[in-house]
Amino acid sequence: MRYRAKPWAIGSLVLIGVMTLTSGAVYARNSASGAQTPMTREHGSGVKSSAKNAVVPDSTVYPLTRIDQAGHKVILRKRPVHIASTTEGTDEILAALVPKREVAMVTSYASQPGYSNVVRWAKGIPALQTANAEAVIAVHPDLVLAASYTTAGVVRQIEQTGIPVYEFTDFNSIPGIEKNIRTVGELVDRTRKANQIVSRMNRMLRSIKNAVKSEKKMTVLDYSSYGYVAGNSTTVNDVIVDAGGINAAAAVHGWQEVTPEEIVKMNPQVIIDANTDRGFLKRMMHNPKLQTVSAVKHHRVYLVNGADLSSVSEYVVNGVRDVAHVLYPSLRFPQRMRPQ
Repeated sequence: MRYRAKPWAIGSLVLIGVMTLTSGAVYARNSASGAQTPMTREHGSGVKSSAKNAVVPDSTVYPLTRIDQAGHKVILRKRPVHIASTTEGTDEILAALVPKREVAMVTSYASQPGYSNVVRWAKGIPALQTANAEAVIAVHPDLVLAASYTTAGVVRQIEQTGIPVYEFTDFNSIPGIEKNIRTVGELVDRTRKANQIVSRMNRMLRSIKNAVKSEKKMTVLDYSSYGYVAGNSTTVNDVIVDAGGINAAAAVHGWQEVTPEEIVKMNPQVIIDANTDRGFLKRMMHNPKLQTVSAVKHHRVYLVNGADLSSVSEYVVNGVRDVAHVLYPSLRFPQRMRPQ
């Protein structure tokens, strides 16, 4: 679940190619993604613990049967304690929900600062370098978290061994990310913790919206060196709107490749891109085809933290904060969400 694949969402490691991203949400800029899953029920409120910072199981009832976002039945006969994450978004969600010892595998993106908010946490956990069933099966997981762009054959091969696989397919919005967090929380018996994370996200979003509500809105375009822009039905669209902007590519569906001529027609007042794409923004500023674009003409082209902007975990709210700060630098915004 993660993103800065710009079309992205539930980040699964190297499976993507271009973008199923935030439109699937991973867009061609990177490749990670996030996902969402409808919750059908939650149980209990958890038990108190005297241990400081202890992660306490809630009362999810096992065996637990759920239909995942791909329409497959998933049965967990007991609480999973050896979980393999094959998406960058679920890497980050698990880091907030369960003890590190219960995570058997993460994606290689989890240890890359340009994409990940949990680099220190991920250290020492086996990392999936490419999408292959053998590597996942080798760590003997009792639950695998996957994404819709994961090769179907890989998922089937894992399932044939009897290992439960929960597949996420919907990660194109901030509400979708929140649902994914709650879903993972239920699967791993951490519903209360998951609800607390979502509540923190909503408090931060309300604070940002209140701060910018009286400001004049500007048109904003998320544009990358792959030539893709983030249109409607993408997480980045939500990031721009919640930050107080107007998505200049709102008429575009999902992540789409566009020409310089189309950028001229959109004429965004502000252009943003991930800070891992610094060279592209420099080239864009000198592109003769773009010199009439308002953002280029007035030097309102900005780099934003890629790990935040492409996030499909709780850290997406930091992306909202980052973009709001770019648009309204004189305003004060809440502190960034950090690992607990």
